[in-house]
Formats: sequence, structure tokens, C-alpha cells
Amino acid sequence: MHQQPKPRSALSSLQRRWAITATLSALFLLSGYILLQGNWQPSFTRQWLIQASLGLLYLLWVLWRGLRYNYRVEENHLLPDFGFGNSMTILRGVLIACLLGFLFLPWPPGRIAWLPAGLYTLAVLADFLDGFLARRAQRVTRLGEILDMSFDGLGVLVASLLAIQYSQVPGWYLLVALARYIFLVGIWLRRRRGLPVHELQPSVRRRAFAGVQMGFLFFILMPIFTPPGTYIAAAMFALPFLIGFGFDWLTVCGVRFVNRPSQGRLKALSLDRLPILLRLLAVILILAELNRFLDLYSGWLSGQLAPRLPQSQTGLLLLIALQSLVLVTLALGVSGRVAGIVGLCLLGIQQLIASLTPAQIALALLYTAILYLGTGALSLWKPEDRLIFSRAGERPGESPT
Repeated sequence: MHQQPKPRSALSSLQRRWAITATLSALFLLSGYILLQGNWQPSFTRQWLIQASLGLLYLLWVLWRGLRYNYRVEENHLLPDFGFGNSMTILRGVLIACLLGFLFLPWPPGRIAWLPAGLYTLAVLADFLDGFLARRAQRVTRLGEILDMSFDGLGVLVASLLAIQYSQVPGWYLLVALARYIFLVGIWLRRRRGLPVHELQPSVRRRAFAGVQMGFLFFILMPIFTPPGTYIAAAMFALPFLIGFGFDWLTVCGVRFVNRPSQGRLKALSLDRLPILLRLLAVILILAELNRFLDLYSGWLSGQLAPRLPQSQTGLLLLIALQSLVLVTLALGVSGRVAGIVGLCLLGIQQLIASLTPAQIALALLYTAILYLGTGALSLWKPEDRLIFSRAGERPGESPT
């Protein structure tokens, strides 16, 4: 019969693992310092190391204080190791600490300009994997919840500050990064004043909106996208997110917008029927774009210049092929949200060559709406909905919270 470890021995084991984590994390930062030292100014590299080290110290402090909570949420005995899920969350914290090192510094030059986007991408992937691994191994712990609460908002905050610092988004985008903190402070103030705080019901919308924002920040930190297109994209992605927070705040304050039957009808309209219209409009605009591209390609073959497009035949053909793929997938409702991301990236690349036309801006709005709402009814395949409507790693029969 398996004997549970004694609390004292389990805690000692966790403290040893904490020391190993601290050592490996410090070596990871040192490796980053050596990489940057050969490609960046020495003063910038030293500042990066100092700031990243402060972020790492915060991570290690949170982890140390949470060691005694390393037990499953439905149990009360201490586990002697972190498990794959918590280990992935710790890695996410280390990546965010490295990302924090780039604050208050100019965008790195050359190939290392991709480092902020790469670090944030890995942190987002770790955010997905930590919950997946913990639920699959049935190791969802209170420590994991503590680490999640510490790193979730911090990652978005640091990435948003970098996007503002690099002039990729306007200054008001900081509201997106601070929305969660403002919301929590507002709840605290209401309780301090003795005002009622109404409970928010679980919502798929919140998880979807948060995921869309993280995906947007990943793309916006890439050095290939530039204003004014990134400013337009920031407005399209941020406004629905902020409006959602506004509705949640009014709900906390006790304001009810619709009764339950009306709420069901509104949900069916916005998630089933409205996306069909959005897809139809997007298909019409894409067809117009493709017609223009094909005319320009014909002009290219006849020896005329192809303005506002990649100055190579291969680039133009690739653009036509990808635009056609987006057209087909949206028309059939096959991975429509992914098609929306590809379509937005294509518009971002075209914006590097010339300003977007009103039709292209309208198309960007449609892509963004499809990202938020999905492709609705009459769709053949929507695999991305699984990531939105259920938690990663959740077994059949489990209810999401």
C-alpha cells in the first residue's frame, strides 16, 4: 500500500526543488545575458539582466510562499514535487521575467528584435499547457492556482507595456492591461463601502476575449507589423474586450440587461446567425480583392508594374493563394477563427507596402468579429471552439468552471 509522505518531509522535498528551480532559472537568465551581450549595447544588456532578475526574484518569492499549498484542490496532504503542470507554470513565470527585462529599453536590433515576441509566444503556449498537463495528470493544485493568479495578468501587462513602448499600439491600450486590476480594485472598494457585490456567472466569453488579446499581443510584438495598421487593429481588438469588462462591472453592481429567455435568444443571434452574415460579407470583399489581385497579376505578366503588392511574382502568387484559402475556409465554415487570423496577417503585410483601402479596413473589422464570435451555424468544422468552450486537458463529463 502506497504511504503518503509526511508533511515535513514533503515540504523539505519542495524546498530542495525550489533551490534547483532558482539555480536553473538563474542560469537561463545568464544564457540570455550572454546572447544579448554579443548583439546589443552593453548598457542595455546590463539593464535587461537587472530587470529580468527582479522579475525572477518575484517569481521565486511567490513560489516559496506557495510551497505549503502544493496539494490537490480536493485534498489536504502536501505533494512532494511540483508535477508537470506546476513546472510549466513556473517556466511561464521565468519567460515573463525575461520579457520584463526589455521594458524601458529600445527595440533590440536585427534578429534579436524577435525575442520579445518569441518569449511571449512561449509564455502563452506554457499557459495553455500547464492547465492541460495538470488536468490530465489529475494534479490541479492550490499552488497552481496561486501561480496562475500571479502570472496571468502580469504577462498581459508586460506585453502591453512593450507594445506601447515600441509604438505598436496607442497609449490608451494600457487600459486593456490594467482592466483586470481596475476591476478587482473596484470590487474591493465596493466591499469596503458596504455595497453589494453580485457574483459573476461563468462565461465562455471572458476566456475567449482573453485568448484573443493574448494572440493579438503575440502578433503585435513582431517587428514586421507597423502603424498605422497596428493602431487600427488595437482599436478593433481592445474595444470589445473593454466593453465586456464594462458589462461585467455593471453585473457586479447589480444591473441586469435582459431576462434569461431574452439572454438565450440574444446568444443564439450573436453566436449562430450573425456570424453567417459576417462570413457572407467577408466572402464578397475577398472576392473583390482577389479580382483586383488577378488583374494586377495579368498586368504583371504583360510587363506592367503591380503597385501595392510584393515586388516578385512568387510573392504575388502566394498572396493570391492564401487569400483564396481564406475565402474557401470562411465560406465553408472550416476553422473560421484561424482563417480570420491569416486574413488579418495578410492585411498587415499589405499595409507594409501601401495604406489600407476602406474595403480592406472593413474586411479587417469582419475578420476581428469572426475571431470573437466564430463562424456560427452552417459551419462544417470548428475545432478551435473546443479550446474556447472547454478547458485544455478536461476529460469528457467534466464541467468547466
